[in-house]
Amino acid sequence: MTGAYRVVLRSTETNPSQDTQESVLPALSQTFGSRIDVDATDISPDDRLRSARIGTVTVADPDVLCEVYEYLEPSRLVKITDIQTNDDTGVVRRKLHEVDREAVDGRDDVAIIGAVDGELLLQVSRDDAG
Repeated sequence: MTGAYRVVLRSTETNPSQDTQESVLPALSQTFGSRIDVDATDISPDDRLRSARIGTVTVADPDVLCEVYEYLEPSRLVKITDIQTNDDTGVVRRKLHEVDREAVDGRDDVAIIGAVDGELLLQVSRDDAG
């Protein structure tokens, strides 16, 4: 299971601001360089109360996805809302204690992307992503 991963970021602020975008997104670009693509979401005053989404990070390499996840997870300014793929799979996050790794390793429809700070990132077929 391969493909690009799209990490959707949301602000932890009630009213997401461009200041958050201007501090977090450039820091991601600087830290990861050409290994990722960062896209800012247009935050208009009308959207601020409905959606706290501030941008996305697109990653092609599963190892880089784990690095980005590890970098963003402890952040107080942004949280990862979702990890999407551009093929017929999805990424699910589970706490390590919730997953029997041996059972996952034996499945053809699940691939372990990596373990990051007590969480397991699993890429699964769309039918099983729920």
